[in-house]
Order: sequence, then C-alpha cells, then structure tokens
Amino acid sequence: MAQNKKHITPENITEWLSSTGFLFPRNEVELERFEKLYSDDNFGLKGTEIDPDRIIDGTFRVKIILKIPDSIKQNEISPYRMAARNGNELPKHIMEKIRKNQNKPENDSSTSEDSNK
Repeated sequence: MAQNKKHITPENITEWLSSTGFLFPRNEVELERFEKLYSDDNFGLKGTEIDPDRIIDGTFRVKIILKIPDSIKQNEISPYRMAARNGNELPKHIMEKIRKNQNKPENDSSTSEDSNK
C-alpha cells in the first residue's frame, strides 16, 4: 500500500515556514531547524549595516551615488530629457535664463539663487 510521505500539512505549515526562514522562528525548535539549514551560509554582515538610533531619530538617509559613464553621447540622452518634461520643449524664459547663465563670467559674485527670485 502507498504511504503518505507528505510532511507538510495545513496544521503544520506555519511551523515549516518559520523553520525555513519565510517567517520568524517562534520557539527553540524552529530556531534550531533554521540554524541547521543556514549555518553554512556566510552573509557577510558585520552588524553595523543598520543603525536603529538613526532610523528612530529620523537622521538616517540612504546615499545614492549615480555615475554617468563618459561614453554616453548627448544625442542619446535627448529623448530622456524630453520624457522628463512630458515631451514638451523648454519654455522660452527658461532657455533665456540658461543662455544668460552660460554667458556670465565664472568669477561673477552674483549667485544663481539671486536670479531665481
């Protein structure tokens, strides 16, 4: 006769999920199973990756540094610039402000914030 070899049943599914890491282990047995499954894995964590005090204080900020490759040509970027403006051209007053800033000498003491007012 065939034997039922299924070890996972609706009654113990939560126990299996907790033992395999899909849920947090709830007791010592589940924790021991989890440790046995993942004891050989080296995740490379030092314990300093997360600072709970900075999260609670609200001072935690994720730093994202984007590096644009030098090999990108301006004509390749143009369609993305248009998409950022919903497909519209730059308004005339913005283009004039850009030209004015580009023609300004570099050692000019007036800042660009002054011209935005």
